[in-house]
Amino acid sequence: MTIDVAEPVKTQRPRRSRRRTVRWSFIVAGLLIAGAVLYLVLANTRASAEYYMTIGELQHCVACSSQTVRVAGQVASGTIQRNNQTQVLRFTMSDGKLSMPVVYGGIVPDAFNPGLTVVVEGHIQNGTFQAQTLLAKCPSKFQSATPGSTGK
Repeated sequence: MTIDVAEPVKTQRPRRSRRRTVRWSFIVAGLLIAGAVLYLVLANTRASAEYYMTIGELQHCVACSSQTVRVAGQVASGTIQRNNQTQVLRFTMSDGKLSMPVVYGGIVPDAFNPGLTVVVEGHIQNGTFQAQTLLAKCPSKFQSATPGSTGK
């Protein structure tokens, strides 16, 4: 009589499937790419975004006479004075409650009119804002140039 001695069963470690490894590498690569894109978007947005103050904030700013700032407001009607000889434009800017005189000596945007929202960049000196840059904000609704037409 022969007795078969069974060989001990070798336990094998379960192998990681190649498919599972590939999936994790795609997930990690996707997260790295998404992180890089998010960083680039945030870095460029911060670099190009510029804050502008209101007239009230400017009047409470102590260091604004020595540094360049941006201020937004509306051109008050009846305050625009142009000196064609010196190319200097004077007007009053208002935010509804407060107003401030502005002096600008550069190229005036075509859309510049009373009631238009403008952003000026410069510094305040003796209560008058000395602007180096004048930006006119485009109206959100354009109107027809032909009198009497509805533009439809």
